[in-house]
Amino acid sequence: MHELSIAQSIVDSAREHATLNGGRRVVRIGVRVGEISGVAVEALEFCFGMTVQDTDMDGAALELERIPVRFRCSRCAHEFHPVEFLGQCPTCGSDGATMIAGDELGLSFLELE
Repeated sequence: MHELSIAQSIVDSAREHATLNGGRRVVRIGVRVGEISGVAVEALEFCFGMTVQDTDMDGAALELERIPVRFRCSRCAHEFHPVEFLGQCPTCGSDGATMIAGDELGLSFLELE
């Protein structure tokens, strides 16, 4: 279950940023999770709860923003959600699309008290 190590990394990063900002208490942590990042969001939420339990971050809320897969056509620059993960542009029919979103995993915000 790699979600446990991801949860620990999120907590470590939040602590580090809180320390850099005067050691204030972390209230909320926002995380962007791409549709095809390979992260099971329910498992991440569970592991986060275990990771912060009985620590200085107990009670901090984890807010996960799920990011859908998006492609951009290299010919016409149209952005679209692929059908069955095929990169064919629905506007011009080109096969030269590139994935621009959906595989990310990272902190998006921290709310400090």
